[in-house]
Amino acid sequence: MTTKGSLKALTSLSCLAFFALAGSLNPVFGAETQSPLASPVTIGTFLAQAEEELDAATQESSRADWVHATNITPDTQWLSSLARERLATLTLRIAREATSLDQASATPVERRKLDVLKRMTTVPPPAEAGAASRLAALQTSLSGQYATGSFVYQGQTLSLGDAEALLAKTRDPEEARQLWEGWRDSAKKLKPDYVAMAALANQGARDLGYADMGELWRSGYDRSPAQVEAEIDADWDRLRPLYAALHCFMRKKLSERYGPTVQPRTGPIRAHLLGNMWGQNWGNLFDIAKPGPLDRPDIDVYLQKANYDPEQMVKTAENFYVSLGFDPLPASFWTSSQFVKPSDRSVDCNPSAWTIDNGTDVRIKMCIRVTRSQFTTIYHELGHDFYNLSYADQPFLFRRGADEGFHEGIGDFIALSATSPAYYKTIGVLPGDAAEGDDIGQLLQIALDKLPLLPFAIALDKWRWNVLAGKISPDEYNRSWWKLVGEYQGMVPPRPRPDDGFDAGAKYHVPENVPYISYLKARLYQYQFHEAACRIAKWKGPLHRCSIYGNKEVGEKLRKTLALGGSSPNSEALEMFTGSSDADPRAMLAYFQPLKQWLDKENAGERCGW
Repeated sequence: MTTKGSLKALTSLSCLAFFALAGSLNPVFGAETQSPLASPVTIGTFLAQAEEELDAATQESSRADWVHATNITPDTQWLSSLARERLATLTLRIAREATSLDQASATPVERRKLDVLKRMTTVPPPAEAGAASRLAALQTSLSGQYATGSFVYQGQTLSLGDAEALLAKTRDPEEARQLWEGWRDSAKKLKPDYVAMAALANQGARDLGYADMGELWRSGYDRSPAQVEAEIDADWDRLRPLYAALHCFMRKKLSERYGPTVQPRTGPIRAHLLGNMWGQNWGNLFDIAKPGPLDRPDIDVYLQKANYDPEQMVKTAENFYVSLGFDPLPASFWTSSQFVKPSDRSVDCNPSAWTIDNGTDVRIKMCIRVTRSQFTTIYHELGHDFYNLSYADQPFLFRRGADEGFHEGIGDFIALSATSPAYYKTIGVLPGDAAEGDDIGQLLQIALDKLPLLPFAIALDKWRWNVLAGKISPDEYNRSWWKLVGEYQGMVPPRPRPDDGFDAGAKYHVPENVPYISYLKARLYQYQFHEAACRIAKWKGPLHRCSIYGNKEVGEKLRKTLALGGSSPNSEALEMFTGSSDADPRAMLAYFQPLKQWLDKENAGERCGW
């Protein structure tokens, strides 16, 4: 249960005892449908009691979810489901009470808190008796089924992590197809629970005044759901030419590598050839895409040579944040996090960051492999944890990001400085005389890592929005999914997919109901943050060579911005750090402009588009 001192998980026995006591001693777990608040009540009194109750209930739910994620058994699934049900019922009751209050006398801070309460859960249960229990059971079942999913490949049973590692390295199209199809076929079993879950959660969203759960998700960006969707479409219109240029170049390279019968020189890219299970990151294919002789160092090899292990990778990433002036992570982080996959039990390996007590008990959950890609993911997850710690002194309802895109974007912004060859020399992974590669090579690697997520995020959430709006029926799930993948990502499956499949559900965020458009927002934010940080650091060269490592001035301004949490609109938080209140693709397009010009020359004579 421990690896390099990284994991001392709570036991099922202690959690059982905890919930037995909680049910009898904690007033949060009393008669949830009966409001304990006197009527009439002031808004201030209502909010104070709501925050106290929700703080306690979310801590208890987080602990149950952590135990389940790090030790998946029927018992921990039952505990997680019970805690989710109790939290959902409490949240729904308080949200309804919030909507019934007369807000005429509310202060701006109180109005913001009331709005947060209405959006407190992304998967709201209906009011009818027993609905919260059914919804919680479905959510926990989906989580467990996904986390323990597997398929047989060449006589071996593979988990998702196993399949991803093989898919990243194989250059055999037939092997790639089997891995790619195997994981999707394993996700089909999730479909019945997902259909039932979506129906219940949609009903709960309507009870809160939203048209459906998708509209609820789009309401968390300090603007109307319709505005959010319109802005996404407008941003994609500006970003699509950059992605299309990378798509055209990568398709040519794949066709040259595998031949036109495997990958035609025109039309969509075959999705299984991209070295990633969802085609949202093409960074594993730099050896195929490289613009010339490979003078860019293979970081995977150098990490092994430097004898890096998972804990050292995390400590190195922590040191970057500390170099900016952040306090080191608390001791509990190192004793409670999951860094590696244990051999004695089933766990959820999907990388995630956690705050257990809504304060300083922050953790990450990963099954770390010693690779460049996983190193980048660690910086991303620690971004969540340092953000959580930065706003820990805010009132409970403001212990959240300015929006979900902010929360996803902070670690990615740091990673832009922390994954360059120059930085790897600074931390001793690369020797001082190692080649760093030219500007185009560096930009191409970053583009392969970053750009393909943009259309994937749009396709994934537009699919879910349409499902939740009733525009896509369950028997149309797969056909509609591949239509959107073709439209936005320019990809097709290696062979026709079954109509009764659930290929969208092969992505963790679908069964877990994690909105994905926040990752698109994060991509925009991270380049705005990076541009602003390099300006504060008085950097004069190309942005992709700028590193803010050790810059206390940048760190001080960043810490002040993160400390706001959710207390201010996202536009104010963005302006505090960047000087601009608008999130847009300009900084990202400027960052990649040299690469775009190079790609256009490389694509001369190609029939780009799909």
